[in-house]
Amino acid sequence: MIVKIVNRTRTRGTLHYLFGPGKSSSPHTDQHIVAAWEGFLPDPGHLAPDTPEYTAAMTRLARLLDVRVDQAGANAPDKHVWHCSLRNHPDDPILTDEQWAQAARRVVAAAGIAAEGDPNGCRWIAVRHADDHIHILATLVQADLRRPDNYRDVFRAGAECARMEEEWGLVRVDRPDRTAARRPTDAERRKAERRGRTTTPREQLREMVRTAVAAASNETEFFAALDRLGVQIRKRVLPSGDVGGYNVALPDDTNAHGEPIWFSGTRLAPDLSLPKIRARFHPDPDRGTPTTETWYRAAATLDAVPGHLRQSEDEAAAGQLCALGEAFAAMVVVTTGPTRIEVRRASIAFERATRSRIKADQRAGDALRSAARDLLWAGRGEQDGGATAMILCTLVLAAIAAAHWHRARNHHQQAAAAHQALQHLQFAYRHTTTPRATATRPTRPDTSPQARRQEAPPATPELLDALWQVLPEHAEHILTDPAWPALNTALAQAARTGKAPTTVLLEAVGQRELDTAASPAEVLTWRIRRQLHQPTAQARAATTRSTTRTATAPARPVAPTPMRPTTEERRRRR
Repeated sequence: MIVKIVNRTRTRGTLHYLFGPGKSSSPHTDQHIVAAWEGFLPDPGHLAPDTPEYTAAMTRLARLLDVRVDQAGANAPDKHVWHCSLRNHPDDPILTDEQWAQAARRVVAAAGIAAEGDPNGCRWIAVRHADDHIHILATLVQADLRRPDNYRDVFRAGAECARMEEEWGLVRVDRPDRTAARRPTDAERRKAERRGRTTTPREQLREMVRTAVAAASNETEFFAALDRLGVQIRKRVLPSGDVGGYNVALPDDTNAHGEPIWFSGTRLAPDLSLPKIRARFHPDPDRGTPTTETWYRAAATLDAVPGHLRQSEDEAAAGQLCALGEAFAAMVVVTTGPTRIEVRRASIAFERATRSRIKADQRAGDALRSAARDLLWAGRGEQDGGATAMILCTLVLAAIAAAHWHRARNHHQQAAAAHQALQHLQFAYRHTTTPRATATRPTRPDTSPQARRQEAPPATPELLDALWQVLPEHAEHILTDPAWPALNTALAQAARTGKAPTTVLLEAVGQRELDTAASPAEVLTWRIRRQLHQPTAQARAATTRSTTRTATAPARPVAPTPMRPTTEERRRRR
């Protein structure tokens, strides 16, 4: 059951909605009371609307509900109407009036509105005007003219709904845990639509701040990165002279007076306040000239994430997931084209998987953060297609491990977010590894080294013999699979390294069965490319050195290639 609770100011107005015709998108039918604080009440739902009898019943019902509110006078809360809706999942069966009445009694008791049989409880009614939901209206004044103890009512009601889902065999609905980022308001969405934007300023700023966090190893670098991204910054300076917080705004997002619309870090996401960002900073070792080996070193660090999630304490694993989100943000900056679009969608989705009720040990993710900054330091253009595929491959495994970790701890929203990110990563990986020869649209010939690496060579007799020898039950399916050209290319790349096709296929098949795979060719391609892109001994040694550096190593500013120059740099150039 999905619970939604709001407080309102007018009892009569809320009743008019509950017993009225509803909206065109959600019309009300057969409006009637299914439960109430007492059994004998006027029910306007059984009367024809716009008649004297209907009006009299509505007036009497509103007065009965407001008796204690009127008695409390100025001591009554301004928003004295407690309006709760209970909605079933679309896959749930239709509940009877008796079942909905039982659900309403349990919810008002759990939320602290009125315990079962308590004469001191608030007055309330439950109205049904559709098959899949009911509305509960209560007035927030008890018989002793005090307010009820309904603190955290939405969470208490949600917990009771979870118990009913289990008892009645209903679909289990994800419950909020207060770790999600704030959603854009309807006004923000409408404003973005009017201006032709696909995202609201709140969402855009959240993504930009996360990119700046991934690029920075200290507070100075963080604000410099925000400035390069074109974000307006307003720091909150304490009387001591220290910076206590920050606000950000987009240059073209203004109010009716032409003033910037500012967002604090906390308003963007719970983990983007300045104190929580500071907890992630740690000095980076001196970086030399970025090379492809930088990508392999970062991949070696990312490759260890699944093992850390399986073996670490919950606090350390939560810290690993926070740092993994920064690696996602870094990959958005250093990829291009369709791959970047999918990686960006994966990063936005995975952002929800980086937070849970488990307090994160941020120091556990220091090595991952160094890997993310390595990627930004290398920048675009230093990597090749193989290095990009290698990083995406490790992120796929990390996203799978993150989904399993959250699911094992009943973090349903976070697990769903990790799974959504996984789907986008798989699309990005397929685009990176698909040979150009299988493209559906004709393009201008590309003579770059990356294009030559991705061209699908003709299948050799040796390769075909190896396929039929190792996988006789899957060979025919694989040869007709759209992913076959990519597998052919991967096997040809392995052959150029001196590995026999039979050996490579045996290693790939031995990792796990293929009978449940929707596309055996795609699975084999992924496994073979993972073998080919294993970090070298030099990269693994460099990773070991980078994770054991002392915390006093000098910090080096992140490469500004993907960002704009700071205001000070632009002033010097002029």
